[in-house]
Amino acid sequence: MAGQLQLVLVTPETTLFDEPVSSLRFPLFDGQIGVLPGRAPMVGRLGYGELKISADGGERTYFIDGGFVQVAGDVVSLLTNRALTAQEIDPQEAETMLSKASASVPTTDLEFTSRDREQERARRMLEITRKPR
Repeated sequence: MAGQLQLVLVTPETTLFDEPVSSLRFPLFDGQIGVLPGRAPMVGRLGYGELKISADGGERTYFIDGGFVQVAGDVVSLLTNRALTAQEIDPQEAETMLSKASASVPTTDLEFTSRDREQERARRMLEITRKPR
């Protein structure tokens, strides 16, 4: 597997992906990161957004919903609350989520944080549905 990474994408329910890839890009809680073979080890907190996987069979895209990442040697482990393909995201449902979050009127710091998180999640889902496939 020279020049490749082994990506393991896991949700609480199942292992969605356990295959070799040539590169991947995904959101951390504070920005995007790309990973190529030979990457230094790391552990990080995932954000919301697009996981883009490049492999011999082409590119695949998932929406990931937070979690954690570990890069150790040639293995990249993504542990996320939820991972959806672009086809699995309902744009109407994402629009409704965004409208509902935007309409909320927070009064505490916790409510502000929750509203911001829900808005971010819905916006990232919509971005994926609007990209050409």
